Amino acid sequence: MMHLKQSTASVGFLMPPAKVALISFLFSAATASATMVMPFFVYNQLGRGAFLSGVFAGTQALGYTVLSLGSANYVARAKNGLSWGVIGIFGYMVLMCAMPLFRSPWVCGTLFCVACTVSALAWPCFHSWAGAAHALNERARYMGRVNVGWSTGSAAGPFLAGPLYEADYRLPYLFIAVLCLVSLYLILRVPSETAYFGKRTRETASMNAAHEQASESFLWCAWCATFTAHVCIGAVRAVFPKRLDDIVASGSLRVLFESDMSSWLNSLAATRFSWLAVSLGMATALMFLVLGRSGWWHHRFSVLVIAQLVAGLGMWTLGTTHSLVLMMIAFAILGANLGIAFFSSVYYGMADPARKHGRSAINEGVVGAGGILGAFGFAMGGARFGLDAPYHGMPVLIVLIILLQVFLIRKGKASRHLKPG
Repeated sequence: MMHLKQSTASVGFLMPPAKVALISFLFSAATASATMVMPFFVYNQLGRGAFLSGVFAGTQALGYTVLSLGSANYVARAKNGLSWGVIGIFGYMVLMCAMPLFRSPWVCGTLFCVACTVSALAWPCFHSWAGAAHALNERARYMGRVNVGWSTGSAAGPFLAGPLYEADYRLPYLFIAVLCLVSLYLILRVPSETAYFGKRTRETASMNAAHEQASESFLWCAWCATFTAHVCIGAVRAVFPKRLDDIVASGSLRVLFESDMSSWLNSLAATRFSWLAVSLGMATALMFLVLGRSGWWHHRFSVLVIAQLVAGLGMWTLGTTHSLVLMMIAFAILGANLGIAFFSSVYYGMADPARKHGRSAINEGVVGAGGILGAFGFAMGGARFGLDAPYHGMPVLIVLIILLQVFLIRKGKASRHLKPG
């Protein structure tokens, strides 16, 4: 296997695993920038409110989910899975960067939603490529790099896109185009996973059998946790910008609990929100870095439960506080929960090599499904009961999903013990 790596890694200044991680960083920065700017584009350029931004986010999540789940059975048939990434990145760039040319909510919504839907072809191939490593420690390390890449990209993109939007609403889309072009350049220079890692041997399959069997019993539980995490993420990305915009407009945003209003703080809502997005993304990246270099969390249900319960507290806080510091802490908590849930589900999904690309697509479908509920649910709930009400109700939903996970984990362990050998 080593000679395969050496022969294919000589092209370019980065090893292929590092290139895939860098592509994840760049494309994530592009998609996160578009997601962060979209609500403010809706409020300011289209003259609409939080309900429409929630509809945009929910509709793109629906399209993302349908394409992810629908493609799960055939994406693995490609000789080079990264070819799906080329289609996804190019389609996303063309559609998303056309959005600022129009002022029709229908046209802009269609461009945004179809662009995000097409991106569903890209993400599974990155995870599947990294998950093709045969040695478990190597697989975790490469998957950790990809996850750190996209999570830091999701922080870095909004950090720059917010100020760019304040300068000119078109600049973030130019930024997105550049990121996508560099991603395309790199992905065309990465060898296929078979060319780089080689084919799986019987010896490797036998060594990984116990780990793979245990991962199978935890996969559905991890998918549930990923769904919960993305309900939270969908809500804070699509609807919370309006709550923050209202707080800033009323002059009630505070650093902590001080009584005096700060004029510099209560301005530039898009930039303030970019700070929160950075907090979320960096917490996710840190968690990915830890999980990718350790094994203590493997097949530990308690890790998923604790992370989700703390995330529920974070959501309740976002519906209550006017403190920027507490908002940043809550976003960091949600980011850490996302890191634990997502890494668990995508890692366990790689256990079966024959179905890893398809399961990675299913995982992205779960991501989209959570985003649907987070965007649509919080948009409609906010319109009906006030923007803070859905955040106060989220802990209840989290507890219900944890109870479902308890059932699934017991069922998985029982079926595992029933198998011969």
